[in-house]
Amino acid sequence: MVRESTVEAYLHSRVKALGGTTFKLAPTTVGMPDRMVILPGGVISLVELKTETGRLSTVQKLLHGRLAELGVQVYTLYGKLDVDDWIMVHG
Repeated sequence: MVRESTVEAYLHSRVKALGGTTFKLAPTTVGMPDRMVILPGGVISLVELKTETGRLSTVQKLLHGRLAELGVQVYTLYGKLDVDDWIMVHG
C-alpha cells in the first residue's frame, strides 16, 4: 500500500518537472487540502491527496465545497494514477 506522503512527494515531483511548485499547507484549519499547487502561468489549485483507498472526511467535503463556491479550484486525487491524470489535464 502506498502511503499518502508518497503520493504527495510524487505530485510535487511531477509539478516540479513542469516548472511549477507545490506548498504543503499547515493543518491549522480542519479539512484544508494538503497542497497548494502553482503551475506556470499563475494557475493555482488546492489539492487533497489520498491513497487509492482513502476517503474524504465530512469536514473535508464541506470545506472543499465552500472553497469551490468561492471559485477556488479544489481537487482530490487518489493515488499516483490520479496524479498522472491530473497532470495530463492541467500540466
